[in-house]
This record gives sequence, C-alpha cells and structure tokens, in this order.
Amino acid sequence: MDRKLLFSISELKERGWTTTAITKYLPEPDDTRPNPHYSQAGAPMKFWLKSRVYRVEKTKRFLAWRAGTENRKAAAREAVMTRIFRMEEGMESAEITIQRGWTDEQIYEIAVRTHGGNFMGDPGEFHWSKRTARNCIRHNLTNYERLWKQINRGETGESAYQILRERVDELVDEAYPQFQGDDEDD
Repeated sequence: MDRKLLFSISELKERGWTTTAITKYLPEPDDTRPNPHYSQAGAPMKFWLKSRVYRVEKTKRFLAWRAGTENRKAAAREAVMTRIFRMEEGMESAEITIQRGWTDEQIYEIAVRTHGGNFMGDPGEFHWSKRTARNCIRHNLTNYERLWKQINRGETGESAYQILRERVDELVDEAYPQFQGDDEDD
C-alpha cells in the first residue's frame, strides 16, 4: 500500500487523536510495517488509510468525542489557572515570620553549619558573603521553607514562588540591613 495514502500514529496525534481515540475509533490498522529503528525487537509500525480516518472524523460519535476533548482540555487549563491563582494568593497573604536579633557571629555560625542554608547536593567550598548570610537567614530564621513546601515546583508554582521569595527577602533586608546589597560591597 502506498505510504502517501496512510497516517501513522504520530500523524494521527498531530491531527488531535489520542491513543484512546485510536483504539476506540480505529481499532485495527490498515497496514503494518517493520519499525526501521527497532527492526529486531520493536513492534511493527501501524498505519491507517487516510480515507478511512477522514470518514471516521466526520461521524457524530467522533465529533462528539472531539468536542468533549476540547471541553476537557479547557476545563484542565482553567483548573491549572485556578491552582496558580490560589498559590499566588496564598503567598501574598501568608504570614511571613523571622527571628530577629541574631548577631552577625551567630548567623555566621549557622551558615557554616548549614553551608548558608544549602542542605542539598554538594555545596562546594564555603564562602562567607552578604549573599551567604541572606541565604542562611532565609532558610534558617524564617518560615520560608515551610511556605515553599505549599507551592508546586515547576511552571505552575513559578509566580507564587517569586511572590514568596520577594516578600521573604524584603523582610530579611528589613530585619538584617547589614547584609543588604551586592557582595562587591564586602
């Protein structure tokens, strides 16, 4: 059968099909061919006649499925936006606390013990700086870590994290002004 007359799985998916829809509306392929990338162990590639796919795509059942898919996608996007908004709102209204009155020497000691608040991975060589002090204060003397756990990692939590980080950093600068500014000022 001429390949120009066929759709592959990836081509169907480019048209908006899902694996579930292919299984439901096109259960048997019209052609199969050896997989050129996995010729020894791979399953054969499946193909469907374009004419058959076009016919199925015009049926009421398929059109209803596709409309439902669009509705589900829209609902999922709306749910993500709601989650993002709630995380942002939560970080804007969260009570941020800080332990005040620690001396520079005490902060330095905590920074040495926690490597500036870097509890994960290989922190490398310790270097005392304003930045190290701010990181130490943020991670050890505020409720930043607890609040951060309330935010999703990745894109959905990005803006909420920025809100949290800015608010915590403003409080750190206010409570410990000696550590404000660039490290070049050291």
